[in-house]
Amino acid sequence: MLQNTFLHIPGYSENSEEALWKGKIMTWDEFIAHSKDAKAKEHILESKERLSQKDSMFFANHMLHRHHWRAYPDFMDKCCFLDIETTGLSRDYHTLTMIGVYNGTQSKVFIDGKNMDEFQEEIKKYEFMVTFNGYMFDVPFIRAKMPHVRLPHLHADLRFVLKSLGYTGGLKRIEKELGIKRSEETDGMDGFQAVRLWYKYKNGDNGALKKLIQYNIEDIENLKFLMEMSYSEF
Repeated sequence: MLQNTFLHIPGYSENSEEALWKGKIMTWDEFIAHSKDAKAKEHILESKERLSQKDSMFFANHMLHRHHWRAYPDFMDKCCFLDIETTGLSRDYHTLTMIGVYNGTQSKVFIDGKNMDEFQEEIKKYEFMVTFNGYMFDVPFIRAKMPHVRLPHLHADLRFVLKSLGYTGGLKRIEKELGIKRSEETDGMDGFQAVRLWYKYKNGDNGALKKLIQYNIEDIENLKFLMEMSYSEF
């Protein structure tokens, strides 16, 4: 989809892109072959070069956030699915307790008081990030608590991607609507119960931590299914 995208050309709007598609100019190569816009051609040629270099910052800087999902296939090998757990909603008063990162084959969980410092090195591996409501919650929370950490430049927030496809509500509601089943241990859990599990763990219940980890891993692994389903529907 990225090489069918023209929204990153300076001055081009969604209407401009739609007009190109209707005019049978569907790809960057077709644009170069048929467009008379010399400056836009230069930008497309640069885009091809930047894509060959996997320059995620270039595309993040030239596309609105809501269009980042288009880059998913081209950066799939540098993509992670991310979700956090906290003790509440306030970045000032609450704690970042857990960060889950899934690279499509392996999940890793970073826990406050255990291995949270390792997250910084792990996240450096990625250029594209998928979250659910991360633009409003996960990313600002991480930046507030770990301002030195560089997060991926490209970010597909599935809350908004799915909303554009007609799926509204929280992650668990959308999962149920799509028939995605949770494990018996975590079925029916929500963010409030996740907070309670953390406090149980802090009071000595290691089983609560194990359940919270499982809950977080199911979150991030389900994000991959939702990302691929969403992409296929556009």
